[in-house]
Amino acid sequence: MNIETILAELELKLQSIGFTEGSSAMLLQLNIGGQNYIHSCGNLNMLNASSARLIDGHRYIFVEFMYNEISNASLSTNTKTLHRDTARLLKEYNESLAIREITTECLYDLEFFMQAKGFAVNTIARHMKVLKKYINLAIKKGLLYQSPFIGYTIKSQETHKEALSEKELKLFEEYVSERPADKEVLSAFLFSCYTGLRYSDICCFSKRNIQVLNNKKWIILWMKKTGNEVRIPLSTVFNGKGLAISREIKRPRGPLFKLRNNQHTNRVLKAIAQKIGIKRNITFHMARHTFATLLLYRGVSITTVQKLLGHRSVKTTQMYSAVTDLTIERELRRSNRGNI
Repeated sequence: MNIETILAELELKLQSIGFTEGSSAMLLQLNIGGQNYIHSCGNLNMLNASSARLIDGHRYIFVEFMYNEISNASLSTNTKTLHRDTARLLKEYNESLAIREITTECLYDLEFFMQAKGFAVNTIARHMKVLKKYINLAIKKGLLYQSPFIGYTIKSQETHKEALSEKELKLFEEYVSERPADKEVLSAFLFSCYTGLRYSDICCFSKRNIQVLNNKKWIILWMKKTGNEVRIPLSTVFNGKGLAISREIKRPRGPLFKLRNNQHTNRVLKAIAQKIGIKRNITFHMARHTFATLLLYRGVSITTVQKLLGHRSVKTTQMYSAVTDLTIERELRRSNRGNI
């Protein structure tokens, strides 16, 4: 007889002595031979605070639940960092919040808490999406009866995709630094401008990702964020400038670029921008936006840019069309030349 059968029989026996779905609740966790079993039935919202927080001597505070699941999850280092940021935020909001105490009203209160801290709409949305992931996981594990997100809508807004202009990109290309760390960051940033690779993919990019197809060098890799394959004609795109950078770096094995972390990289880029007279806030992710925007401006079709970025849907790529105002002006100037 397996454990699932035993638990089902236990539920039937409880029903025979008056246990009912609407007016009773059971939450049971077992660990047998290293294998966890969680079984629940009835209305879990009826459990008192101590019952909701204590299973096998562990307090089921939601923040603790999140940290435990993040540690055991098969996620990238960057994704775990983002999820821990949300857990820290929730701890700041209410570190003793039990799983069963999270209601729709609680979500709206948390949203107001983030607004008071000055968080942007999309930053709030990002944290709420992470929170929803772990709420759903708690439900799957039988720790919560119903999702509080049923009565809550995650709000987001379309953002302006900041990108470098041709002139600004040239300023970065011409900048020379004697500091090895600055050179490393600058090379990685320019390589991303010429290939459209995200920071997470740049960090693990190696010369093994460069292959020869039809006598041309191509980048072929599986993107860390989406798991999608992307193919980029390194010899051709932006006249092979990315290929030139890869040849200058003499690292036959391991990652091509040695970057400390995203925060340090952005600080270095900001310092370089100030030195070359760019007053905008420059971040590494702007390189990917620059890649897409400049290709669209140069007349490359949006479906081709979609494939180069590794987007599953062209709708995602169309978001970059909002930053191609220069393309509109250029086309209008061309039309004006034909007028008498």
